[in-house]
Amino acid sequence: MNNKQKIGIIYGGNSPEHEVSKMTAQSIIQNIDTAKFETIEIFIDHEDNFDSQLLENIDVAFLAVHGPNCEDGKLQQLLEDRKIKYTGPKVLASRINMDKILMHDAFKEAGLNVVRYYGFDKNEKCSAIVESAIANIGLPCFVKPNNAGSSIGVSKVENQSDLINAINEAFKFDDKIIVESAVKNPREIEVGILGNDELIISEPGEILSDGKVYSYDTKYFQPFKTSISTNLNPEKINEIKNHAEKAYRSTACTGYSRIDFLLDQNNKVYINEINTLPGFTKTSMFPNLMQNSGLKYKDLITKIIELAQ
Repeated sequence: MNNKQKIGIIYGGNSPEHEVSKMTAQSIIQNIDTAKFETIEIFIDHEDNFDSQLLENIDVAFLAVHGPNCEDGKLQQLLEDRKIKYTGPKVLASRINMDKILMHDAFKEAGLNVVRYYGFDKNEKCSAIVESAIANIGLPCFVKPNNAGSSIGVSKVENQSDLINAINEAFKFDDKIIVESAVKNPREIEVGILGNDELIISEPGEILSDGKVYSYDTKYFQPFKTSISTNLNPEKINEIKNHAEKAYRSTACTGYSRIDFLLDQNNKVYINEINTLPGFTKTSMFPNLMQNSGLKYKDLITKIIELAQ
């Protein structure tokens, strides 16, 4: 008798991160505990088409998706409407943390340190956006699509002449953009959190970017070096972990997420963002952070499925 849980691995989707999603799904399928789980692949094409009948045969949906239309609560709502358990944060947390402006507002409300930021709509004149960004944010700054991940459409701007190009590039991916002040020569620190009520919070890891922009290509195809050891003192580590938990709780996260921070030259901690469905290949930062906390990749997949709601 087959008592294995049927896990629907949902991947692809109408998102700029479609190819990244396929990498995540492949890694999960290759490493899932086949003694406990039977996998059913559910592929969503670029037009959001998929075989919905496959959903009727699964116990849990493992969301191996990334980016808009996948990570922003829409897919989560569809699964909830069908009363299907799924991995990762629920609808509200997905919506908040995919919308960078809402996410920054939530962090600020929770008393966390955030850089200066300002949101702009596509119907605003580019010249007005430039003028407002210079006045309210200053240079250098980052220009980002408001609802996107994997650093797609992100530009670091050092001078005013490059700002127009950066704005136009970001608007290719979203009708809203966010402009953020840049922290000078920051250290990029990341923390993994796993759990619903009781949380496992990893020790911080670091992206060794040497001051370069963490782009889509460097994340997935020419990755920067990472380190689980950050050489931070225990007090600073505890501060970062406390901020990570506050961010996770204040945006209603459950399941698992990766929380990203910036440290300035005075070691002041700024929260950057929460990734509710972070990269999940064996070389991705989140699984490595969890492995350092004692959870091997296969066991981490199992735990995430067990936390599904």
